Amino acid sequence: MFRGLLVGAALALMSVGPAFAQEEEIVVTATRYREAYENFSVPHVSLVRRADFAVQQITIGSDTREAAQRTAELRQALQSLTRYADRNARISVALIEEDSDQSGQARVVAFNVDKAMESLRSGPRQDTSYVSITVRTRVAVGDDRDAVRERFTQFVSNIPRPGRVEVSFGEMQLTLNDPQQYRPALITSIAADAAQISNALGVGYGARLEGLENPIAWRRAGDLDLRLFIPYRMVILPREAS
Repeated sequence: MFRGLLVGAALALMSVGPAFAQEEEIVVTATRYREAYENFSVPHVSLVRRADFAVQQITIGSDTREAAQRTAELRQALQSLTRYADRNARISVALIEEDSDQSGQARVVAFNVDKAMESLRSGPRQDTSYVSITVRTRVAVGDDRDAVRERFTQFVSNIPRPGRVEVSFGEMQLTLNDPQQYRPALITSIAADAAQISNALGVGYGARLEGLENPIAWRRAGDLDLRLFIPYRMVILPREAS
């Protein structure tokens, strides 16, 4: 009876998975996310998944003295970069958009020169301006960190630089397409693990699962791999108490 309820509850939770799912590419190593969820403990059941993309922030700056000319140079650089990326089969250009709430979530959005220019900021020195954008590449099965970095380095070294434009690297991060799509597989594995433990202990025991309503969390499991998990808790109890 108890095991039937356990499986039924797991199946019910699986059915609500799409409510969490969003067809979006999420920056799963974004700093705000790590800060929001760094206290989560990785439970026994988890799933290792290779990242879908690696993304690299790059800063495009100019120190041309005239402000209007600096702005024009940066816009020209972005337009040239877009045309260059269109001819590159392995690198694309994007922007990162962060949620304003406490989730810490950041997503990849389509690149647009005008949108990118909205990030125009004054530089650390007088008469300097810069914009920040993101370049991305799909992570292949045989890729390692060095191979991905080399693709980014080669791409950035060939970006056109009008006037006094300079380009610098930021942090490399990882993304996943729709992380919540992995809920059903995780819940199935969690339910199977709970049933196995209950069976091993005998008919007098059962498992209570808490926290399966939580969205998926993750930790880095390597340079390009991620460990996905649901922050759940399993309690083994005598059947009378469960």
